[in-house]
Amino acid sequence: MPSTEPTPARLKLGIIITLIAGLFFAAASALVYNFRGRFPTIQIIFIQNIVSLICIFPLAIRKGFKHLKTNELPVHLMRDTMGVASYFLYFLAIRYLNLVDATTLNYTAPFFIPLIWLVWQKERIQRSVWWSIVVGFIGVALILNPSKNIFQLGFLYGISSGVMSALALAALRVLNVKHEPMRRTLFYYFSVGTLLSFPFAWAVWVQPIAEEWILAAGIGMATALAQVLLTIAYRYGTASFLSPLSYIGVIYSALIAYFAFGQEMGWQSWIGAAFIIIGGTMTYIFKKQPQTVLETFEQPPQKKNPPL
Repeated sequence: MPSTEPTPARLKLGIIITLIAGLFFAAASALVYNFRGRFPTIQIIFIQNIVSLICIFPLAIRKGFKHLKTNELPVHLMRDTMGVASYFLYFLAIRYLNLVDATTLNYTAPFFIPLIWLVWQKERIQRSVWWSIVVGFIGVALILNPSKNIFQLGFLYGISSGVMSALALAALRVLNVKHEPMRRTLFYYFSVGTLLSFPFAWAVWVQPIAEEWILAAGIGMATALAQVLLTIAYRYGTASFLSPLSYIGVIYSALIAYFAFGQEMGWQSWIGAAFIIIGGTMTYIFKKQPQTVLETFEQPPQKKNPPL
């Protein structure tokens, strides 16, 4: 495998899909935040995964069960276990912190991805990618506005969820490079998540009422949509070039926190949001090195699409 991946043929499409996926992730997080203190975290993880599995099951078996067989099981298991661990730690962080702080800490994943990718796949990270991550980090720091209250158990959960998320995203990119079909990748992800969480959820189960079942199912459906979109996005870009865009999830969460939970953003948060947007777009612009602004948005030559 080469040390540096080629320019993605449909990077703009990957960017758009990544931004939409972030919106669904934020919606799922808002529903989890609404449940804080009502249900055990592992129960929410189980409901999230089994509902998501039901949602993607028709897609997974579209070409028959034999197509679910894989030669990349170790990479699948790494992606799946790290993904479940990331969600679990993130949901724990939500119990201790407000929605924006917990989400901000979870979205530190892009800071770790280039290092993981460098060690794992020997990919040389371009200077422009590093600058975009630094700018994004400044924005996250402004939004987080660390104080003595943030350095607590919730802070450790949030940072740890970012590390686990970075490992999961790096493994996802490996699966995409090896042309694992999307339906297979998602089937393994939600199946492993369901199996891992079921015995623990069963031990601490709290019975939801009818309205709570609907909201809990919404977590799973939003997660399924987000995962489908994210898996597609990473087929049109690389871990290095798409990872800075995940910062947009912080902005989504800040808006949801304000309108749904009355948690206002201060001036530092708005300035931080601007840095995040700038950092998220720098990579794309530097990669294309346009002569004009319009050229930035020109579609590069098309390549054959990977299997779904």
